[in-house]
Amino acid sequence: MNLIESLQIDVPRMTSDTTCIAKMNLNEFHKQPQGYLNGGATLAFAEIIAGMMSNELVGSHKFGVGQSVTANHLRPVRCEGTLTALGTLLVKGKTSHVWRFDMIDDVQRLISQVTVTLAIVDFDR
Repeated sequence: MNLIESLQIDVPRMTSDTTCIAKMNLNEFHKQPQGYLNGGATLAFAEIIAGMMSNELVGSHKFGVGQSVTANHLRPVRCEGTLTALGTLLVKGKTSHVWRFDMIDDVQRLISQVTVTLAIVDFDR
C-alpha cells in the first residue's frame, strides 16, 4: 500500500487551468492521540496533490518534486468525514510551481491553509 492509498485520497482533478480539488477521507489513520486530525496528514495530503496536479501540467518528460511545504493550521477538527483541498496554482514557472490549498471540513470551515513549492525536474536527472 502506498501513501496515497493509506491517506485515502480520492483522485484529485483540475477544475480550471489554475485550480484543482481533492478529497481525503478521514479515519483512525489520520488521528492524533487526542482524536483530532494530525497536521502531518494535512501536509502530506497537500504535497501529494500538488505533485499530482503539476505532473498533469508539465508533460511526460518532467515531474514535480516537493521543495517546501508551509502551513497555518487554523482550527482543530475531529478526525471524521472528509477534508477537501481547494487548490490554486500561484506560480507556473518552467522550473518551479507554487500551489496554495485551502483545506475545508464537511461544514465548509477553513481548517488549514497550505502552500507547496515544487521543483519541476527532467526525468533523466
